[in-house]
Amino acid sequence: MRTRVINSSVSISAFRQKVTDFSMLFKFRLNMLVVFSAAMAYLVALQDDFSWTIFIALCFGGFLVTGASNTLNQVLERDTDPLMKRTANRPLAVGRMSVSSAIMIAGFTSMIGITFLAYINPWTAVLGTLSLILYSFLYTPMKRISPVAVFIGAIPGAIPVLLGWVAATDDFGLAVGLLFAIQFLWQFPHFISISWIRDNEYKKAGFKMMYGEEKGSYPAESAPS
Repeated sequence: MRTRVINSSVSISAFRQKVTDFSMLFKFRLNMLVVFSAAMAYLVALQDDFSWTIFIALCFGGFLVTGASNTLNQVLERDTDPLMKRTANRPLAVGRMSVSSAIMIAGFTSMIGITFLAYINPWTAVLGTLSLILYSFLYTPMKRISPVAVFIGAIPGAIPVLLGWVAATDDFGLAVGLLFAIQFLWQFPHFISISWIRDNEYKKAGFKMMYGEEKGSYPAESAPS
């Protein structure tokens, strides 16, 4: 009986860890903020009767595409994540999840997410795909090259308002352009403040996120091992 109880406790603990790892992989709290932005833009732009089908497709599709982007981000940064305190416990960084499993999750969720967005209209699928590509394959590697990464990263960060607006109207316009600009510009102080606070960790990982750093100013002892 005692062995069964112990095995049961171990199984529950392992399940909780897997749920936690999945949440970390998808960056759940950040992901929900992205979904919230898209959902609010949809409600603001709504011109016809509210559609639960479209709203659920928008939220679910946006969640999956954002989760896939965050997963690919961690796949590409699995060697530098252990060098920073805030990312050192991510599942790929400590080996609780394999790279192949993470890539499969990213591929599966991105396909399903984009399919949900395509159900709404073609533009939402295009915007979702563009966001994934910019965040995962441009912003993520650019962090090691130049602070221009901040500019690139601000684009997918502002796309959710476009996503929600286009889902509601199937069109663009001045109003959503202003919303996009506000969301886009807001992210610069957001990025810079985080970079300022985490400057030492970013330098240790080889990330060049701060403007004004002289070329070659990253000390050799802080370079990634």
